[in-house]
Amino acid sequence: MPLRFLIAALAFAANLTALQPAQAAGGRLEIARGEFRLRLDDGRVLAREALVGARLVIKEGGETLRVLIDSVHEEHPASGEPLVLYHLLIEEAAGQGSREACLPDARGRRLGLPLLNESGIAFTCTSGAEGKCILMGYRPWDDRADAPMRDLHAACIHMLRAAYGGDDDATTRDGTVIDVYDRFGIQLPEAVDPLPFEAAWGRDGALCVAHPRVAANVTLADLARRYPRLRGRLGPEACTEEAMRLHPGALLFNRSGVTAP
Repeated sequence: MPLRFLIAALAFAANLTALQPAQAAGGRLEIARGEFRLRLDDGRVLAREALVGARLVIKEGGETLRVLIDSVHEEHPASGEPLVLYHLLIEEAAGQGSREACLPDARGRRLGLPLLNESGIAFTCTSGAEGKCILMGYRPWDDRADAPMRDLHAACIHMLRAAYGGDDDATTRDGTVIDVYDRFGIQLPEAVDPLPFEAAWGRDGALCVAHPRVAANVTLADLARRYPRLRGRLGPEACTEEAMRLHPGALLFNRSGVTAP
């Protein structure tokens, strides 16, 4: 069963139960600042290491998934509070073992964390765009007066996917080097041998594109045809960092090498 299904199941599950050794307790799964909280019917609240060994029994349609919380880890970024990350295993039918819920990230970890979205609870892996953006400091649950964190998180996801139109049309390529920075100082640009400016990003996608990240996947002409709002904002003369610094909707910027078609 693909990871996409697991995320959908977590997002739409209506009946969640945690099973711990020698006991079963009904409860309600909650999300607080990127962490699982299981509020049991008897009043207890389980979190972090107390959830290790718990199984989320997720009913989605006529199918049931058993997802084991195998371990809990803390990530300590240079700034901000620690992140709690989970290693999840999807258990197969009795006696058939289990499989990883996440693909490995750049550090080889198969970890992730839960998020709240419009549909409910979703689980994102550190190998995916949402998880990477959170690791970079764009945490959608943070309430900061100096930075719109939910909008930054959304802009970061579009940027990592090179989804210039703010839709699901990702045009990046695995392994492509990019330099990401923002107007709030959460991420700073590389000062040595900077790459060419690629684009400025807002909550709903790119605000302008100097060059496409992977020319074999999309061209400036393609972008002009698909996204009328970007017409007149394409190409290195129409899209400069200096100009976009003055645009109030420009939250993130990135640089990337120019690839051949």
